[in-house]
Amino acid sequence: MTRLDGRVVATTRDGSPDDTLVAELRAAGARVLVWPTLSFEPPDDPTPLARALTAPDGWDWVLLTSARSVAALSEHGSLPVGGARIAAVGGATAAAAGARGWHVDLVGDGGGASGLIDAMLRETTVAGARILFPAATGASSELEDGLGAEGARVTRVDAYRTVLSPPDPARVRADLADGVDVVAFASPSAVAALDDALDHDLARALAPCRVAAIGPTTARALADRGIDAVVASDTSFDALVAACADRPPTS
Repeated sequence: MTRLDGRVVATTRDGSPDDTLVAELRAAGARVLVWPTLSFEPPDDPTPLARALTAPDGWDWVLLTSARSVAALSEHGSLPVGGARIAAVGGATAAAAGARGWHVDLVGDGGGASGLIDAMLRETTVAGARILFPAATGASSELEDGLGAEGARVTRVDAYRTVLSPPDPARVRADLADGVDVVAFASPSAVAALDDALDHDLARALAPCRVAAIGPTTARALADRGIDAVVASDTSFDALVAACADRPPTS
C-alpha cells in the first residue's frame, strides 16, 4: 500500500496536463482532483527580461524562485551569457531547471526567500555579485532587499504575471460534499484564488479537510485566513506529497 492509497487530494495549481504534483500524488496512490486557481501570462513589458538575458557582461548568479520562472527563461531560448551560476529556492524549482539541462549550483533549504538568502550567505560571498532575479510581477522584494543589504547588486526583472483564476465554486463545493481528504497548496496566490472562489469563507469550507502547504509563505497565507496547515519539510513536490500523508497538526 502506498502512502496516500484511497485518499482524495485536491490540488490548487494551474491544472496543466503535465503537472508534476498531480503525477506524484497519483504515484503515491491518491485520487486527485484538480481545482485550477492560477494562470500565467507574459509580463506587460517583456523588453527588460530580454535585455537582461543578453546583457553583454553577463551575471554572476541567476535566482530561480519557481518552476514558472524556469519556464519563462526557457521561452527565451537560453540562460544569460557569462557563465552565471544558478540558485534555486527549493527542490521543485531545482528539478524544473534540471529538466531543462541547466546545472543548479545552489539550492535553498526550503524556507522560501529567507532560506535561499541564508543558503547563499553560507556558501558564497555575495558582496559585489551581479545577480539577476527574474520574478513574478508583484512578488515580494525580500530576496533583493536581503541580498542587497549584504552588498549584492541585484537586478530584478518581471518574467511573468500570475493571474488569479478562481475555480468554479459549485464544482469545488460539490467535491467537498462528496469528500476530500486533503487540499494541497503550492503558493499564496492559490490560497487567495480559492478563497475568492468560496466567497472568502475558506476556513469553514476546508474545515473537514487536512490542508498541506509547500512552504512557510503559503502556510502564512492560510494562517491569515484562520487555517492551520501541515507544512512540507522543504519546497519540493515530494515533500508536499509527504505533508499530504502526514497527520494534521494538533492544537
